[in-house]
Amino acid sequence: MRNALIISAVLIAIMAAFSWFGFTEIPEATKIPTHWNVDGEIDGWSSRLFGLLFAPLLGVFLSLLFVIAPYIDPRKDHVETSRSLLYAGWSGSLLLLTATHAAIVLSATGHAPANLPADVALYGVPAILILVGNFLAKTKSNFFLGVRTPWTLSSERAWRTSNRAAGWMLVLTGIAAIISIFLVGKQASIIVIIAGVFSSILVSSAISYFAWRNDPERASG
Repeated sequence: MRNALIISAVLIAIMAAFSWFGFTEIPEATKIPTHWNVDGEIDGWSSRLFGLLFAPLLGVFLSLLFVIAPYIDPRKDHVETSRSLLYAGWSGSLLLLTATHAAIVLSATGHAPANLPADVALYGVPAILILVGNFLAKTKSNFFLGVRTPWTLSSERAWRTSNRAAGWMLVLTGIAAIISIFLVGKQASIIVIIAGVFSSILVSSAISYFAWRNDPERASG
């Protein structure tokens, strides 16, 4: 937990530094690009205040959530044994948030191409999927992390089987999305990510039910 807290504090400080830089460079009435379409073109703007403060505040909120989660989860010991996924999700999400925020500020101040934030997200999201998917199979049942269905929460076999399947599917989705950028294009990569994530949810949920049915030690209520 200590290392994760240090990493999160450093990343939030970096975001705050970029926000301060943005406040000194961007006029108060200026709108900041904060959304891009599938072609990497700007299609949404926010006020300077919202655009510069949203990411650091979200980083603080996410960090508090990850800190509190192990203490409020009914299966605290399982969360503790799943801390690798907890820390990977925590650090990975903050790292992507920091990179995206930095790209937004740099592009808004004219120090980077306007489509840089979209490109950061395009490569960052698959990387997060690979990172989280790698640790997903190693978790134990809890109410905060992993594939949580009525069947995984009442059967350790269902939990292991479905989370292992979801983990592999997310890793493959991330790899396929990155490859798609180079072989087909950015739009194809986005389609791969959306299809892969939804498929992971549906398939792992179905697997959890059948694994639960075949588990003689399941909790049937």
